[in-house]
Amino acid sequence: MKKQFMMSVLALTLSAAMLSACGAKPEGKTADSAAQGQSTTKAPELSVKDGTAKLLSTAKQLRKAATTGDEAKIKEVGPNLEEVWASFEDGVKAKYPDSYDQIEKSLNPAVAAAKASTIDKDAVLKIDNQLIQVLLDLSGKLITIDQVKAGANQMLGTTSDLKKEIASGNDAKVKELALKLEDTWKTFEDGVPPRSTDLYDKIEKSLNPEVAGSQKSPVDKQVMTQLNDNLTQALNELIQGIK
Repeated sequence: MKKQFMMSVLALTLSAAMLSACGAKPEGKTADSAAQGQSTTKAPELSVKDGTAKLLSTAKQLRKAATTGDEAKIKEVGPNLEEVWASFEDGVKAKYPDSYDQIEKSLNPAVAAAKASTIDKDAVLKIDNQLIQVLLDLSGKLITIDQVKAGANQMLGTTSDLKKEIASGNDAKVKELALKLEDTWKTFEDGVPPRSTDLYDKIEKSLNPEVAGSQKSPVDKQVMTQLNDNLTQALNELIQGIK
């Protein structure tokens, strides 16, 4: 009887151990799989056009930081160049190998200068300006003259509507249309400097204060009308003069 009881206990113990083993999670394997999943996760890749625009915007932020002597901002923005570039550089290498080499030639020293323990602001500014020029040259290939003209014509339609709303004192609509101007400009502005820096500067000189002025309440009709007329003139010059 005692022997039979001991056998029963042993059988129950073995069954419990087997169930426990079956239910246990392979922690090491799970952890390895999770780590592998994290290591293979990549940031979403950008198109060459979108990536170039984003990298150019980042390079301009670095230029502003170097110009104002903001070392903290230089250290913050500089490494971002590398991160943005990684998100689309393969597309540039495949389609625009010459531009790829030129970007690498300027970008790597710019990042290194921004990461240095002692920041040489003049060196950062010099190499970053070179990078900006290379990116603008690439933008000139990516954004065609027809696209620039189409964007400028779209903006002209908005400035025409804006002039009416300024005159009628519809501040809410003025604000809406001014922001629309800014959004349209962003879609093709990088294609303008490679062809005419003067016209680019002329448009920016009117557009930026017009957008800022549209946010005020009440809107200064006289100032806004003058800025809008200046912008309209600059856009017409762009359409007629760009080649």
